[in-house]
Amino acid sequence: MNSNIENLVKISIVGHPAVGKTTILKLLSQNSLNNQKYLPTQGFDLKTVKLGNFKLNVWDFGGQKAYLKTYLADYLLGSDIIFIVTDSTPRNVLTSKELIAHSNKIIGNECPIIAIANKQDLVKTDGRLSADRVENVLQVKTHGLTAIKSSERSKMMDIIKGELNQVVIRRTLAESEI
Repeated sequence: MNSNIENLVKISIVGHPAVGKTTILKLLSQNSLNNQKYLPTQGFDLKTVKLGNFKLNVWDFGGQKAYLKTYLADYLLGSDIIFIVTDSTPRNVLTSKELIAHSNKIIGNECPIIAIANKQDLVKTDGRLSADRVENVLQVKTHGLTAIKSSERSKMMDIIKGELNQVVIRRTLAESEI
């Protein structure tokens, strides 16, 4: 991969309100995680993160129903990786399953959808589901995370690194079909 455009990767973070999407964006961009006050994302937020030779454009989409129903298809276009974030509560996991189905209709097999079972620090105290149980319900690759812990940044970066090889393979195959 030589050119800057080939090294540009679009990562979309999607989920319902208050599940930790913006916290994951802050985690990836190494912004301060001190502010625990919930402020809903209006529309979207975008940060650029460097990972090896790659430049990751990480999009955080507002989780309000109006955004998800009206704009999701436009936001997901061109994504290389989509993360569906759930707060690991049984109710949110089920609504995330619907969001995955809707996203699949939009993007088909263009890119992987990976679930982030966030707020894993609350599993034992708050009745949230473990990452394995979330994966069983969602039927997509799922990773457990506690995004408010800055130490989790390396785990999230490793998840992305693992997917970047597949991005390169998909792009190479698409180019060979032209």
